[in-house]
Amino acid sequence: MTFALPAGIGMSRVHVYSSQAPDGQCGGTPHMHLACTELYVALEGRGAAEFLTPDGIHRTELRPGDAVQFTPGTIHRLITGPEPETALRILVVMENGHLNEEGDVVFAFPDDDLADPERYATLAAADTLEAARARRDHAVRGFTGLVDAWHTSPAHGRERLLAFYRRAAALVHHRAAEWPRVVAEGPARNLARLTARAEAVAAGDVSHLEQATVTELAAPRPASMTPRMCGTLWPYRPDGTTGTAPGVS
Repeated sequence: MTFALPAGIGMSRVHVYSSQAPDGQCGGTPHMHLACTELYVALEGRGAAEFLTPDGIHRTELRPGDAVQFTPGTIHRLITGPEPETALRILVVMENGHLNEEGDVVFAFPDDDLADPERYATLAAADTLEAARARRDHAVRGFTGLVDAWHTSPAHGRERLLAFYRRAAALVHHRAAEWPRVVAEGPARNLARLTARAEAVAAGDVSHLEQATVTELAAPRPASMTPRMCGTLWPYRPDGTTGTAPGVS
């Protein structure tokens, strides 16, 4: 596996879903990563990112130029403005560009669905925009339940969230054994190369500079964007391919 972006990151442009979810808000699918930190940078429009962590509920308003970063264990969703001219467009930077393809994402479905791996897999599958929106709506119902628990009692809300973590870990357990390899072949390898270059420069060796290169990344094409978790997505790929995007938000 080759990671061509710096430090093995994944980088994508996302047009947040503008359809209305069951809670009356327009936006993406509540979900969580178990290993990767993620960064949102607002490019156009306006909206917000909603989060749930063991510290409680948090909402960050997003305008062009705003950025928000969050760590594993943060259930998150994007909310977009209600009018076409306020549609939220963001740049997503994922700590490991391919780890989600190995299962580092769990949707915030209701607990009964998380407890049944086969049912969860069926609900999580979405190859069309219609299916992705149905998945979003189901995850919003689960997320709303977790948020309501916090409003009822922070202690109860935290208990419900920790139970969600346990369910999530059980769902990905069969795939997580491959994660150290994915990290080793991506970010860890990039870090080793960076360390070697730094050590070379410190020793007066700049021969690696003779391999300096420039790579142009293809611009997003709306017609080629694919329905994902928080919206339709375009991955920035140094090799110029436009296939299925890594599972970033």
